[in-house]
Amino acid sequence: MTSPGGEILLDLLIHFSDLCIGGTFVVVFLRLRKSRSAAGLSLQTLATVVGARVLHLLSHYIGLHYRPNVLPWLLYPFIDVVSACIGCALLASFCLYYYPSYEKDKDNFGIHIFERLDLLPKNSPLKSSPMVAASFLYAVVAVLALMWYFVRRSQHGFWVSYFCCYYEAMGAVALIPQLWMFHQDKRVSPLLSYFVVLTALNRFFTLCFWICYPRVFLWRYPDNRGVQMVSETLNLLILSDFLFYWARSKIRGDAEVIIGDSSQMV
Repeated sequence: MTSPGGEILLDLLIHFSDLCIGGTFVVVFLRLRKSRSAAGLSLQTLATVVGARVLHLLSHYIGLHYRPNVLPWLLYPFIDVVSACIGCALLASFCLYYYPSYEKDKDNFGIHIFERLDLLPKNSPLKSSPMVAASFLYAVVAVLALMWYFVRRSQHGFWVSYFCCYYEAMGAVALIPQLWMFHQDKRVSPLLSYFVVLTALNRFFTLCFWICYPRVFLWRYPDNRGVQMVSETLNLLILSDFLFYWARSKIRGDAEVIIGDSSQMV
């Protein structure tokens, strides 16, 4: 038994969620074209978000993606393929044309751990290498995915289940390096801020999907519904600090998003 009109609501929530991810790539591309610079943009975050979107394509192949009840099924893989292609093109464009303006010294989330453990030679060029920082990020993803595997119930085998956990862990930590850079710069351009806002909307629509599911399919509760709701809520909490500053800047009419106490900024 289903709620009238509820099936189309669920279809639209997942559709809007996927569109938001594609929108993140579009706003970053517009930001690069407008400023002609990669300053303020985290390569760690961009590569992780693009990688997660490419991994997401496999969910269609192994039958894990949401199957719409009203909207055409082909719409969903089409949007995902287009988003993945735009993301890959954006990443290639960043590396080929904008890398000279990339602030790799600021995109150093994780490098402080290596320095504290004295794992990097002093004055080594590795201290500013994005590969070193990325190795820490992906190590965290792998560990979080394994921990998440023991929480997230699944009827699939280990590798398919771990794939799901790895994808979800990538999505959870992907924007942390970018938020790290924001707090160093203290000012964020409008287009770059929409990168985070659209990601938050993606999480919001997904959370709404899980909230609405048992109200549409009456008395049906997917095994991982509670876990997924907690996951999406935590993802929104990770972004909530920046969203507060974004909303404050919009209310004040600031040209940029100002991080922290604006009265102390020159």
